[in-house]
Amino acid sequence: MKKKFLMTLAALVLIVCLSAIVLAGCDDKEKDEAIAINVIVPDGSPAIALAKMINDNDAPEGYKINYRIVEGATNIGTSIAQGSADVAIAPTNLLSTIYNNTGSGKLVGTIVQGALYMVGKTALPGDTTAEKLASLKGKVVYNIGQGATPDLTFKYILEHFDIEYANTAEPTADQIGLQYVNSGSELIPLLKQGKAQFGVLGEPAVSNANSNAGTQTVLDIQELWKEVTESQNAGFPQAGLYIVNKYLSGEHWALIDWIKEKMVEAGSWAVGNPSLVSQIMVENGSASLNGLTAEKIAGCNISWISATDSKKSMNQYLGALYLFDPKTIGGRLPDDGFYYVG
Repeated sequence: MKKKFLMTLAALVLIVCLSAIVLAGCDDKEKDEAIAINVIVPDGSPAIALAKMINDNDAPEGYKINYRIVEGATNIGTSIAQGSADVAIAPTNLLSTIYNNTGSGKLVGTIVQGALYMVGKTALPGDTTAEKLASLKGKVVYNIGQGATPDLTFKYILEHFDIEYANTAEPTADQIGLQYVNSGSELIPLLKQGKAQFGVLGEPAVSNANSNAGTQTVLDIQELWKEVTESQNAGFPQAGLYIVNKYLSGEHWALIDWIKEKMVEAGSWAVGNPSLVSQIMVENGSASLNGLTAEKIAGCNISWISATDSKKSMNQYLGALYLFDPKTIGGRLPDDGFYYVG
């Protein structure tokens, strides 16, 4: 009797073990079969918008999310074209260019409403914007990313005030010289060493420069943009979120809704958790987002506006860039198909 009981018990244990193995195998199989969504974002303020998503480490049922922070936005279009990126946060003029050239996806919303400022080793004299900008004649202003949003926006403002500029390190007395670096991490040492006197940067590099390079913020590019365009919006739609066509169909609405919910919470969560955001950014490949503070993150103006609600400001922003240089937005204003409705 005892022997029969032991045999029965052993059989039950074996069944339990086999069930656990089968269930574990099922879990692994479900994970393997989950749809991988690859998200790409350039280092800097757009990357901060992903901090909460990365921290929560979750995903809608049936999906798994992979994140990649890259230096600069130049390769994002290639990543989308090659299928290695499904979701991108990038400068909106780049997203317009991608859409106009490929029709590969849609803008779901904007997330960075302008994070650009000019820093200087000295204050700019003058009471008006025109006087302050005119005081830069004969001087060199460094900028991050030739042909990118900071460069285009600054040039548009200069042209509005009829201020001549040239790509030179030796400007005449009547023009502003423009020089370029790839990132804030390149420009801050030049400012610190006195090799550069003025520079257009994005937060949080602005605060890093003011803390470590002896500079001060001398111009708020968002305020200048608002002034020259007579916009009713605070700032401008600097970066947006783009999803490729493959995931815009009805069967993936749960994914899109999940992403939008995360974006709505992104800015306030990041401001409330600056140390954790720094850790997350560095661990995921950021070279510029260490030592964040609530003030630095607040200066990034991370705020979600849906594509429908941001369409007017987008058309105004892209329209201004089009008048400046059509190539900067892909040759034409994007049609209504650029904007995700849902």
